[in-house]
Amino acid sequence: MLDIALKYKDELNKLYINTWYNEKYKYYNYRSFYELPNFAESTWDGHDFVSLNKKGEIIGAIGYSINRPTESVCGLGILNFTDDPTFGKDVLQAIQDIFEKFNFRKLSFCVVIGNPVEKTYDRLAAKYGGRIVGIEKEETKLADNKYYDVKRYEILREDYMKAKEN
Repeated sequence: MLDIALKYKDELNKLYINTWYNEKYKYYNYRSFYELPNFAESTWDGHDFVSLNKKGEIIGAIGYSINRPTESVCGLGILNFTDDPTFGKDVLQAIQDIFEKFNFRKLSFCVVIGNPVEKTYDRLAAKYGGRIVGIEKEETKLADNKYYDVKRYEILREDYMKAKEN
C-alpha cells in the first residue's frame, strides 16, 4: 500500500542511512557520496511515497520530480528495503497513478547499467509502450569511485494507455 512519505520521515531517514556503504544499494544512490533525501513538502515539484506491508511497516520508497510546464515526471527513485512482493505491486501502482490519477504526459527515468533491476526496467518500459532513449557513457560515479554508464527510458501517456488496452 502506498502512503505519503513525509508522514514517515524520521523512520525513512533511518532506513536510508542503513543503505549507506551497503554494496546492495550502491546503484540506487547514483552518486559517489550519501545524503538524506528531501521528501516533497508540496505536491508541486514532486511526489514521495512509502510502500507499506500488511502490518504497516515500510518496505520501500518511491518518489519522482515533476516538471509542471511540460507535464512530465522524471527522476523516478525506487528503493526496496525488503524482498516483500507487495513492493513490486506498489511500483506498478505508482506508475499507473502517474498516468491515470495525476494525468502526467510523460515519464522519464534511468538506471545505472549493471544494476540488477536493469532487466526489470527494460521489461517495464516495453510493457507500457516505452522505449530506451539511449545510453550515456560514464555518466555517473558511484561510491566505489568508478564511473558507470546510464540507460535512459521514457514512456508517453498515450503509449501507456494503448498498452493497457491491449
